[in-house]
Amino acid sequence: MTIHSPLHTSRISDALLRTIYASDQEMYPAPLTYERLQSWRDACPELSICFSTSVDDSERSLGVIIVLPLVKKYWKDLLVGKIKEVDVDAEEMFAGAGRELQHLQAPVEVGLHVFHIERFAAWDAEDALKKTGARPASLTVRGCQDGKMRFADMALEEVQRRVETANVEVGERRWYVLGFSALTATPAGKKTFARLGFVPTGYKEIFRLLETSSMSSPESTLDLGIDNTGRAQNNAGPQTTVQTVYIYPGEAQMEGRPNVASDSEMTVRYSSTPLG
Repeated sequence: MTIHSPLHTSRISDALLRTIYASDQEMYPAPLTYERLQSWRDACPELSICFSTSVDDSERSLGVIIVLPLVKKYWKDLLVGKIKEVDVDAEEMFAGAGRELQHLQAPVEVGLHVFHIERFAAWDAEDALKKTGARPASLTVRGCQDGKMRFADMALEEVQRRVETANVEVGERRWYVLGFSALTATPAGKKTFARLGFVPTGYKEIFRLLETSSMSSPESTLDLGIDNTGRAQNNAGPQTTVQTVYIYPGEAQMEGRPNVASDSEMTVRYSSTPLG
């Protein structure tokens, strides 16, 4: 018998946030502190969402999304690399979720930046149950089953729904959403956002492994070591460093890109009819 489980949403917990942080740092060696990531979640918890379902009287996490609501001028700078993702200051750059909106007579122009989106293995119930021989479960997601709606589509739709609901609640003093953006760092992420209609802005970040005994520039390199599995470890020795190469819109691309540990690309999807 097919099981239909309701989807729950909640604020991302501290434990889950630490797991997300550790995973990101292993994959994408940017100098982001956990405290900064935590400040983003705390400044706008309604857009840091964990999706889960109840299985055998316990909650099973299915995936997460973390979105940063940036005031227009900061969002525009982020799109072209004038502001780096790790430098986003929630207190200064976030559109206040209700605080200053109560004192403004016009909508606040906002860009919604997807910092992190991840589908956990449990989302794909069929694959998760294949090993047990049990029949697959299907999740009821706002009237759609998981076989008919992909996680990224569902997560962005939930973000949009929450913004629209907040706009109704504050009336004329609301967010005017200009679009979504994302700094894609994996092949799967790039493919997903391309499918969703996001296009590159021309800004890229490239992380290259360098064999050296000294730091060439504190602003452009990070301490990094390599363990015997070949994975980067942030707390390892000083013999290997990571150099961050920034490529801005209109600049020539790196040819060959030797020793690249990872690379990311800023993408954007402008709203045809801005929310608000």
